[in-house]
Amino acid sequence: MKWHDAFAWFTLAVSVAAVGCSQCSSTATATEVEPRSRDFIRLDPGNPRLAYIKVEVVRESDTRPSLHLTGRVALDEDHTQRLASPIDGRVVKILAQLGDTVKKDQPLVELSSARVAEIETDGQKAEQDLALARKSLERAQKLMQEGAVSEKDLAQLGADFEKTKANAARVTAQLRSLNLGPSGPGLLRAQIGGTVVERSIFVGQEVRADAVSPLLTITNLVSVWVLADVYEQDLGMVGRGASVTIRVPAYPSETFVGTVDHVGEVLDALTRTVKVRCVVPNSDLRLKPEMFAKIDLAATGRRTGIVVPARAILTDSEHSRIIVASEGNVFRQRIVEVGPEVDGQVTVASGINPGDKIVTSGAIFLRREMASD
Repeated sequence: MKWHDAFAWFTLAVSVAAVGCSQCSSTATATEVEPRSRDFIRLDPGNPRLAYIKVEVVRESDTRPSLHLTGRVALDEDHTQRLASPIDGRVVKILAQLGDTVKKDQPLVELSSARVAEIETDGQKAEQDLALARKSLERAQKLMQEGAVSEKDLAQLGADFEKTKANAARVTAQLRSLNLGPSGPGLLRAQIGGTVVERSIFVGQEVRADAVSPLLTITNLVSVWVLADVYEQDLGMVGRGASVTIRVPAYPSETFVGTVDHVGEVLDALTRTVKVRCVVPNSDLRLKPEMFAKIDLAATGRRTGIVVPARAILTDSEHSRIIVASEGNVFRQRIVEVGPEVDGQVTVASGINPGDKIVTSGAIFLRREMASD
């Protein structure tokens, strides 16, 4: 073989080898960047890591979900009046003091006001005009029968009477809207019976109709509200009409029973909570507004289900998973549907069955091992 033929064969061999090495390198690189993960792992019987893994058998049991909330006692706004003045004026007398028990329609505050005097004068004049117009119409009707009054005059008197009657009704309605009588001083009255729990006025004070703060607050304390915030994930456990048990620090050994009256329609975007209102009877008046309260809410009736420790649940952005153990120390991930966590326990709606063996300690370690194999 001539030297140039040998050189050609040598060049061809080098080129083939280079191509082969390039393919090997490409394959190796592809293998290195390919993500490798699985949903199970097997541990040898002598693996020391087994000592940190606890396995329990799933059992079905009677469950009664409960929710523990914190809140505060508040006035029952359905039985509360915040007294405001419908007119500008000056306080002449305060007829009810803080802590007094008042009845509906009882005078609470006496006002002196030029507007009150004007309206009351208009009311008295309207009543006098109405009485006069009624007498004139009745007299004209009698004279009409005797032919002494024309039909035109009678019709005019009838129109005047209706006009006077309408004016008297307008003034009376105005007096009623201001809670004032047809004569006498300007009196602000109680719209409900209850106890005076707040007072922000004094004798001689100028009050305005557009004032923000109420003059007096009256409430019936035989029932109170207990307000609480419920997190978004716990809303499924709260419903209108559900029974609640209330505890307050003032009476640590006693409980008060109430009912969920309202569940808010809007979620607070910052706290991810919804307002819940409970109505609690308070006939002995022991619950005071602004008391700190603990609320225990239990679902009605008993149900059978699977409850597992919360630490057994592995949650990511898409699913909740649990690690199921089988013979030969094989551990496998399984997607489950779960309810809210209560007292460190979670109800599992689907994904596991009674008799399954699940990992209740060490689940996070096993998932990490599966992801790294």
